[in-house]
Amino acid sequence: MLGVTCLGKRDGGGAQVHAVMSAMLFARAMGVPYFHTPFAAVMHGADPAAFAARWEKAFNLGLGVAQVPRRIPVVTGEAAIRGYRGPPAVVAQQHFHAFADGEPNLYAGIVRDLRPRLALPPRSFAAPTIAVHVRRGDIVGQPSYAKRFTDNATLARHIGTALRDFPGHRVRIFSQGAEADFEGLPDVCEFELDTDIFATFSGLIEADCLIMAKSSLSYVAGLYSRGTVYYEPFWHRPLSSWRILD
Repeated sequence: MLGVTCLGKRDGGGAQVHAVMSAMLFARAMGVPYFHTPFAAVMHGADPAAFAARWEKAFNLGLGVAQVPRRIPVVTGEAAIRGYRGPPAVVAQQHFHAFADGEPNLYAGIVRDLRPRLALPPRSFAAPTIAVHVRRGDIVGQPSYAKRFTDNATLARHIGTALRDFPGHRVRIFSQGAEADFEGLPDVCEFELDTDIFATFSGLIEADCLIMAKSSLSYVAGLYSRGTVYYEPFWHRPLSSWRILD
């Protein structure tokens, strides 16, 4: 194995950034290079290719990183596991979550290297702030996404937990839709809905506290955040420093 790369995904930007970070984690743990393959297409933009370029520019995951050398074989992880016997090759997968979720604390070293590369809209808050990422939009009313949905009653409990830990903090909801969709949340909540995704991500990581949604975008924001992170359990395992919500 000459190294690894991450390619073939066509879903949202948060999921693709998370996948690349999992490849970087795997490469570092195995002691082999990570080769960067730029994003080809990212969902939720009018032009998937142009949107992919914006994600590349915002996160700069390939900055200073070589791409897969020419004339080097590229094989799948499955082929490598099954006993590939060809010339030395680069292993390519859509993600390396199966390994990364077993060693999530290793992400801390990856993020230390990646944080200076961020090129996001600058954000700051006038008062101590709890950012709450709420997954809505394309998952609402979709049975296949039911496990990603967090209802308002649960959100209210999560916010109450954070406010007990950090009384007096402002609460800002980052999501999609209208304020009427969030009935039952505490009156202290302010809303930032349907805003630019990169400004949203900047707000999530710059807040003093972050309440994550069950999404890769939230997970990546939790990794980049220097504040207190509240994690609602889902299929990607938390860092040991995160606070686990019911």
